[in-house]
Amino acid sequence: MGERIEPAEGGGDLPGAIRSWVMVTLTLIFVFLYASALTGWLKPLADERMIARLEPVIFVIIGYYFGRLPAQANEHTLKGEIVRQTKKADAAQSAKEQAQRTAEALEEKVKNARAALAPASPAGDHRSLAEAAGAASPGGEALRYSVNAALSVLKS
Repeated sequence: MGERIEPAEGGGDLPGAIRSWVMVTLTLIFVFLYASALTGWLKPLADERMIARLEPVIFVIIGYYFGRLPAQANEHTLKGEIVRQTKKADAAQSAKEQAQRTAEALEEKVKNARAALAPASPAGDHRSLAEAAGAASPGGEALRYSVNAALSVLKS
């Protein structure tokens, strides 16, 4: 099967970690620049036009940080849920197949028991098996043999 191996929860996703840290760093830098420009700490950025140009960029970065990164975590959680549900479905399918095999084996045992009992009770004879077993007939020994054979088939 073409199953993809996922990295472990605790590590192994170095590019994702680097991307997260880069986003955090960029967000902090732009927020610091924006705050320093608003308070007048940076004289070249004190110009209103420069602040107006920086503002949309900062909001996009902050929006990405607070929008996309939680969505990625949600996506990871949903992928884990899909894997769990797939395993659950596979287990149910396996249990169903095992139950079918058991039913087939039991059906085969009953079929063999009927085949073992068939010589003891001819098709034209409508007497019950108990009557046939109690009757002193020449086929009584054959009946006992057939019943014992059927019991051994059912016990196996």
